[in-house]
Amino acid sequence: MILPEGTLLPILGFLSIVYGALVLFRNRRLVRPPIVGTDGATIGERAFTFTDGEKVDYVVVGPTEPVGSTPDLPSIFLVPGADGMKETFRYQVPALARRRKVVCASLRRRLSPEDTFDRLVDDVAELAGETTSGRFVLLGQSLGGAIAMRFAIRWPDRVAGLALSNTLAHVGYDHVGLNRVLLAPIAMATTRYLPTGFARILARAWSHLEVWIYDASPGSERVVDYALWTGPRTVPSSVSNARVERFKKTDLRPELSSISAPTLVLKGPRDHYVPPAASHEIVSLVPGAMYAEVAGSGHCSHLSMSASFNSLLLRWLATVVDGAVDRSTPEGDPGSGTEVRE
Repeated sequence: MILPEGTLLPILGFLSIVYGALVLFRNRRLVRPPIVGTDGATIGERAFTFTDGEKVDYVVVGPTEPVGSTPDLPSIFLVPGADGMKETFRYQVPALARRRKVVCASLRRRLSPEDTFDRLVDDVAELAGETTSGRFVLLGQSLGGAIAMRFAIRWPDRVAGLALSNTLAHVGYDHVGLNRVLLAPIAMATTRYLPTGFARILARAWSHLEVWIYDASPGSERVVDYALWTGPRTVPSSVSNARVERFKKTDLRPELSSISAPTLVLKGPRDHYVPPAASHEIVSLVPGAMYAEVAGSGHCSHLSMSASFNSLLLRWLATVVDGAVDRSTPEGDPGSGTEVRE
């Protein structure tokens, strides 16, 4: 069949529009795997409405295994990264909830043109005010770590501890390479918009190359599953980009020295998306901050190496935040292939 001259491009354009619509329809219908407790049961989801009318979903759980007459331990509030979904912490919530109350919330989807990065920080303050009492611990992953640091700067008296995972204090271009400039956007696009089977094959290739959020760790398949069923596919890129754009106008470095809470900086040494230098910079600026490597992992070490990640975090909570030992002398070997130092 010979097409009339000048009709091929319109046909291809129409097919592209149809394909794009089908992909967006598929992505909107994806159901994220729920957060479950140690008993395997789904933890009930709640909704919270901020003072400006925006709603977010969140879970509250714990302590599920309280120890006798032990005093209540500080609650912990989990802040996700730019994609903004609470389910990114599905491997942390059950472990953390054994001994303390855990609040895990998604980020707001809508930001007005007038909103700054502090809008996301204000949201943490508002929801924490309704779900926690007294001082609490903040755990932030990637962009969530920046939100947590800004919170600790603004409300130091409310923070019992600060755990920062694969985060950064400002968006800079000191360590930009081929990964961030060229390969990461391609990996994002193939993950979001290709058929699932083909996207999975490419995601495994990205894992081998350690591009974007992917890594070549033993648990790399968890990151692949996250990307396909929980993370970037389930949130329009415009939503996550709007959050990042607000942060690009912020530089936390001049105020990091004012953070007084015990601080743990967790880092995947194979993270090429937010390189380790960003974490070392934070450690050098936050007084008394401790640094811990999650061996063999990359940007999503809380997913790919969740057992190692949780072990480091729980030990720090027990020995530093909960006051079991002086925080200048952490006890014991944190685990094979890890490093903890001030």
